[in-house]
Amino acid sequence: MTKRLAVCDDEKNMLRQISAYLDQWQKDTENTLEVFFFSSAEALLGSMDRKTDLVLLDISMGGMTGMDCAKKLRSEGFSGEFVFITSMENYALEGYKVHAFAFLTKPLEYGEFKQVLDEYAAKQKEKRVAVLPVDTAEGTRILKIKNILYAEVFRRETSFAMQDKSRVESIVQLAVVEEELAKYGFFRCHRSYLVNMKHIENIGTSELTMADGSVVPLSKHRAKEFMSAYARFMKVNLR
Repeated sequence: MTKRLAVCDDEKNMLRQISAYLDQWQKDTENTLEVFFFSSAEALLGSMDRKTDLVLLDISMGGMTGMDCAKKLRSEGFSGEFVFITSMENYALEGYKVHAFAFLTKPLEYGEFKQVLDEYAAKQKEKRVAVLPVDTAEGTRILKIKNILYAEVFRRETSFAMQDKSRVESIVQLAVVEEELAKYGFFRCHRSYLVNMKHIENIGTSELTMADGSVVPLSKHRAKEFMSAYARFMKVNLR
């Protein structure tokens, strides 16, 4: 499957180097890319197809920064991945805010460049096959794990809150679901709730705000363990 990729850098030499690296990566891995190049964040925001899968962004550019560009795209609902390219090393915390996939430092080396794209391709392949079959009153439903915001115990059933704001009611026990979903970044933040850490927008002292605006309780007895788990999750998912 062809992936749509955008590259944004205000240095022509860097655009040429990235173009050569992308050509080499496609030859090495037999992946197929459709690539669009932009010389400024403003040009990217004005012309980039919002269905683009991956954006390679220089952080420090003459006009709008790559980080501000990414924040703008996220505010518009863009769900693709970002890889930031920078000669500076102090942007990691900012990257968390836009769920950056990885950072590449200048000068670019093909080995590191290839590793990041290999990891991206592997992650996308995993997303395509990550599903959870659950038994419901109407029969077995196949849920895409990436679309589950959280699971909640409700009247001895497990209710799945989905990204499209629908609910799926299942007779499966939450403990069984917890074991199955742990490897996909889910955490039992409360005895009655299991959250997908990918979809957490804000962490409070006693609650978590999810991507759809819903609020999930965070047990004080599990808060410390949750913060450790979330830190590990974010570290892995930046690469």
